[in-house]
Amino acid sequence: MSDLTAVTVAGSAHDAAADAPSSTYLCPTDEFPGLENLPLTAVQALHSRVCRQVDREYLFSLDGPSVETLDRQQELAEELDRRERQFVQSVTR
Repeated sequence: MSDLTAVTVAGSAHDAAADAPSSTYLCPTDEFPGLENLPLTAVQALHSRVCRQVDREYLFSLDGPSVETLDRQQELAEELDRRERQFVQSVTR
């Protein structure tokens, strides 16, 4: 397998699309809501957008994902895990 080099593409159409309000990415500068009061489907959608952003940053940034994006991914994973544990406990009682 050959080594692939990450490419930084400044001002690309990809960047403009990611900044659009209906983007499937959640950029580090985008507002991030509190998770505890969101419905499960909203948390899942945010998780999807953040995971896509992580992938995007790996592909288009020489530095890899930003700390903000990785923190958001971790926070969302913890919230989804918490909700899953809560669901399992309610079913097994």
